[in-house]
Amino acid sequence: MYRFIFTVTSFFLPLLVQSHHSRAPFMLDDTFETKGIVTEVAWQSPHVYLVVDTITENGAKETWTFEGHSIAGLVGNGWEKNSIKVDDEVIMVANPNRNPEKKFGLIDNVTRPDGATFYSFRVPSGSASNRPNRAPSEPSTDFSGTWSRVSTLQQALVGGFGITDWPVTAKGQAQLAEYDLRNDPQLDCVPVGIPALIFYPYSTKWTRENDKIFWEKDQHPINRTIHLDGPPRPSSYKPDALGYSIGKFEPDGTLVVETTGFAPTAWGATRGLDSSEQKRVTERYRLTEDGFGMQVSYTIEDPVYLAEPATQEGSYRKVSDHEFSNVPCDPETARRHLTFE
Repeated sequence: MYRFIFTVTSFFLPLLVQSHHSRAPFMLDDTFETKGIVTEVAWQSPHVYLVVDTITENGAKETWTFEGHSIAGLVGNGWEKNSIKVDDEVIMVANPNRNPEKKFGLIDNVTRPDGATFYSFRVPSGSASNRPNRAPSEPSTDFSGTWSRVSTLQQALVGGFGITDWPVTAKGQAQLAEYDLRNDPQLDCVPVGIPALIFYPYSTKWTRENDKIFWEKDQHPINRTIHLDGPPRPSSYKPDALGYSIGKFEPDGTLVVETTGFAPTAWGATRGLDSSEQKRVTERYRLTEDGFGMQVSYTIEDPVYLAEPATQEGSYRKVSDHEFSNVPCDPETARRHLTFE
């Protein structure tokens, strides 16, 4: 679990990250190797699991469960659904659990008898792999294209951008004092909204059509619309977790998006902190690197939970268009890791 720290007098949001769930049970700087027979391949969303029967040095049988990346992440690293199959004899390299009694590891890579190795969260430079080339062939001139968040391996493993020094209200502080990762709505397959989607760790496809920009998200069933230069939010609009977004371009080409019309949302501000119907999110997007990169920031306001506006910054890189995963989130799979924590 994440370690929760708060200071009563300052009312600041502690370091939390926007991963699907905590990687804290794993020793991310260490790996171990084991050999065994695959007995289960759970090619499910939000994460893929492999179960492997191994034999110890004493001849005893042990059953290990290994958690991998999402389907989208694995496919991006060269996997296919049948890359690893039941009854395959494999060599597994994984990050060990901090509790040695837990036969639960985080997949680093898997090697089949034919020598083919499949990496979960990263492919080392120079390694032989079937990883697809996602280098873009041309830049974007109007924000159209497929974009991937720029992050480090550590951010990919733990979920990415930490959020620090957000000043919260007394109500927000009271909620954070009861923080429990097991209450994450994503564990019930509830899709995240804005602003969490902005830096969510999967590719986003932007499509520009006249006075609208459409967002599609890999590994996530959302379709967001940004209305350029209005119109104002219609009276028939029903508030939801995505809100109603209006975009406009500044003279230097920066796209500014104002989103209101939110429904009260569990963990709608950030992990552990709800949001209200008063939430307002202002996003700023600016093309960089001659259209191959994008600088991104957002500012969230919500007087019910935040004492002051809070801002996050990051960047995207353009990648080639590719097929997005359409495997729906499975509630049992979403909570599977909890049986080991």
